[in-house]
Amino acid sequence: MGIGQVLISILVFAGVALPIYAIFGRPMPAEPAIHRRIATAVGTARATIFDRPWLWPVMQIGLVLARRVSVLSLRQRIRQGLDAAGNPSGYSVEEYLAICLLSGIGLTLATGLLEMLLHTGLVLFTVPLMAAVGLYAPLYALSDSARRRVARIAKQLPYTLDLVSLVMTAGSSFAEAAETLIRDNPEDDLNQELRLALNEMNFGTPRATALANMAKRIPLDSLRSVVGAVNQAERLGTPLAEILGLQAEMLRMHRSVRAEKLSASASLRILIPSVLILMAVVVIVFAPLVIRFMQGKLM
Repeated sequence: MGIGQVLISILVFAGVALPIYAIFGRPMPAEPAIHRRIATAVGTARATIFDRPWLWPVMQIGLVLARRVSVLSLRQRIRQGLDAAGNPSGYSVEEYLAICLLSGIGLTLATGLLEMLLHTGLVLFTVPLMAAVGLYAPLYALSDSARRRVARIAKQLPYTLDLVSLVMTAGSSFAEAAETLIRDNPEDDLNQELRLALNEMNFGTPRATALANMAKRIPLDSLRSVVGAVNQAERLGTPLAEILGLQAEMLRMHRSVRAEKLSASASLRILIPSVLILMAVVVIVFAPLVIRFMQGKLM
């Protein structure tokens, strides 16, 4: 074996080993999700796929691999997605990352076995593709669930603020008003976030910090503006019920302005299809005459 082949072998080995070390090079500290910490503290924790005995050995392998993944952007994306999606099972970042890794590994093994049985000769294309699909599918499902839940929260926010303002005007505190809303509709997405905030407050977290944490979990500009206004009203001593009512009215105004902008842009969007339809009608009507003229039958 020549020196050139040795150098090529070393470069190939480094090209494979370095990315693997960059991903799995050092373990990351495990951090339980806030949903699971609170649920465990109040005694309402749910069993997850990691708690099933017949899956425990496989899931532990996935957790070992997940703790070695040091891609901070990926971990941050999963954390934001879990928080925004509500994380009903209380998964931590490591647990959901383990699900992604095991999904990719499982789909890779299944594809490799199928290629061995069928002998299609596309193993170098299908196996990496299915590995990427298996890894990305749980991430996409999480992102889609988070997007739909944030949209529902944005739709419900003005009405919730109005109700909290009315209850506080009747003499209740903010916590009592939120408790009333949660008790009437505990399955509402925004009420679930309020429940998390109230649980944090019950454990000694200041109200401003609990609301700020809720705004961090839900990537919604309107919610962040409401939380900022509430915290400022608390510092300045402004009546909170009045601030909440004004914020609800402002959110409805922004929604109506956005609807007007969308309706105005709809006329421009429909212009191109209308022109294309008109051109198609002209071609259909005059095409026979043009063809007959070209053939000399109209002379």
